[in-house]
Amino acid sequence: MTIKISGSCFTRPLQALILASLGLSLSGCGIFFGEEGVFRNRESDYLKADNIPPLVLPAGKHSEAMGELYPIPPITATDFGYDPDAIDNEVPRPMPLSANLEQENVKIQRVGGESWILLNAAPGEVWPRIRNFLNVNNLAVSRADISRGIIETSWLQFKTDLTTYDRYRLQIDQGVQPETTEVHIIHMSVPKAEKPAADLGWPRKSVNAEREKWLLDELAATLASETAEGGTSLLAQSIGGSVKASLTMLRGEPAMQIKLDRTRAFATLAYAAKQDGFTTFEADADAAIYYVNYLDPEDAKPGFFKRLFRVGLTPKTPTTPYSLAQIKTNMLTGEEFEDAPRSERKKEKVLPKAPGYLIVITGKNNDFTVRVRDPYGKRLSTSEARHLVTLLRKNLI
Repeated sequence: MTIKISGSCFTRPLQALILASLGLSLSGCGIFFGEEGVFRNRESDYLKADNIPPLVLPAGKHSEAMGELYPIPPITATDFGYDPDAIDNEVPRPMPLSANLEQENVKIQRVGGESWILLNAAPGEVWPRIRNFLNVNNLAVSRADISRGIIETSWLQFKTDLTTYDRYRLQIDQGVQPETTEVHIIHMSVPKAEKPAADLGWPRKSVNAEREKWLLDELAATLASETAEGGTSLLAQSIGGSVKASLTMLRGEPAMQIKLDRTRAFATLAYAAKQDGFTTFEADADAAIYYVNYLDPEDAKPGFFKRLFRVGLTPKTPTTPYSLAQIKTNMLTGEEFEDAPRSERKKEKVLPKAPGYLIVITGKNNDFTVRVRDPYGKRLSTSEARHLVTLLRKNLI
C-alpha cells in the first residue's frame, strides 16, 4: 500500500520516519536544554544541596585536626558587603581593588602646592628600591625608621652651591588605593656658616622647592625605569598602616572613610566626581557638598541604529532645573540627615523630580566620612549607594 503526498509517493515506513523527524524538530530544544534535557542548566543545583552534619569523634579523641579548612565567615552589618535588602542567595561582591593598576606604574601627583610620587606597588616592594637608589647616588642615610616609613639623609653639599648644607627626608606611606605607595619628600637647608645640629627639627614644607623637585624627579625616573627585582621587605609591609580611603558601613549605610587633610580630600573627591559616568552640576566646598549626576557609561553609549545613522553620537551633558542653593535649603541636616529615611523621589512635593545625587562630606581633618544621598538628603538603596561610593573611591588620587 502507498500514500500519495503532494504528488510524490512514499512508503508507510518512510512516512513514519518523516513524522518522527517532524516530532523531534518540534520538541527540539526541550529534549536537549529543558529542565529534563540532557544539557539542562545546573547553575542553581547548589541551592538544593543538604548540609552534612560535622563528623563527631569518640570521647577522648583529639579533634583539632578535624576543623574546617576553609570556613566561610558570616557577613555582618559592619561589613561593606552587607545588604539587608538582598535576597537570600545573592552573593555579595568582593571588596574592589584599585582600578588604576593598569595606568602608569610610577607618576608624580600634584594637588595644590604638594607633590609626591605614586607607585602601583606595595610599600614592602618600594622600601628596598628607595634604599638602593640612595646607595647608588651616594646619599648617605643618617636615620631609617622602617616602622614609620621614614628615611633621612645625612647633610650634604651640592657642587653647584657650596654655600649651604642640605638634607632630605623621605616619607613612604600607603597610597589612597590598595597596593599603592606614596613617597613624599621634604628638603631642608641651612647656611654653611651655621653648623647644622644633629637634632634640628624638620620644617613642615621644603625650604627650597626646586631642590625638592630635583630629588622627586630623579627618584621617580629611576623607579619608573628599573624593574622591580629588589625583593620585598617584610618589615616594610606595615608602613603607613591601612589605606587612606576605605569602604565601610555607617548605621547600615555604605560609606567611605578618607584619612587625608582637607585640601587633598576635597580636591581628590572633586576629581572623582567627574569620572566614570559622574558629572558635577555644582559644588560647595565650604558646605562640603557636591551636587552630581551619574549615568552608567554603558547605558550612555548609542545603540545600533544611532550608530548606523550617526545620530546622537555625542550625548548631551546632563542638566538640572535646580541650583545647589535650592537643594541645600530643602535637604535634611543634622540628626535628621544621620537618621534619614529611604529615598522616595516620586513622593517629594518640594523641588519635585530633582535629578542626580549629593556627595556629602562630614568629619574633621584626616578623618572624613563620605556618603552619597539623593537630592533631598535621604538614603539610597544599599546596592545603589555601595555602587556609587565604590566608583568614587576607585578614582581617588
